[in-house]
Amino acid sequence: MNMQTPININHLLGQFLDQQEQWEESPQDFKWDTLKALAAVGANCYNEGNGPSFQILSIDGMLHGEFHLRFLEYSLEAGFDPFKLVRAGSGHGVTPVFGHEALAEAAPNNPWSAKMLAALHEVARKRFGAGAEASGLSADELAQILARCRDSIPADLYQQLSA
Repeated sequence: MNMQTPININHLLGQFLDQQEQWEESPQDFKWDTLKALAAVGANCYNEGNGPSFQILSIDGMLHGEFHLRFLEYSLEAGFDPFKLVRAGSGHGVTPVFGHEALAEAAPNNPWSAKMLAALHEVARKRFGAGAEASGLSADELAQILARCRDSIPADLYQQLSA
């Protein structure tokens, strides 16, 4: 568990927004290594119990483009777990560290969002494709993930896991 304070998350978010602005101003000159480094630093910044994760604040509700797709890819490469559930800021229950529903809603109308969702589908297949036993999750843990992350799990796999 990597506990983060809102200040750390805000600092990372500020860096993310600065980089996004640089990319928007001059995509051809953007240094992708800087985004990759930021994604690596933020891959496990879930802000558990203190508010939204770095990834939700960076991606959720944005008009996705290549910048966001690469950020997600770099984050996944660095160990970000989009299916992780953390203690909610309210102190009651758990919440996902990624905005699965918002991405699924954006995917039909935005090809970059669709690519991001496809990347999460691939992660889900690798992680849950052999069933709950192979994932190392209890039945209760898997049920919570299925309930909160359903939109990023391919329909056929979701059916198999929820049976």
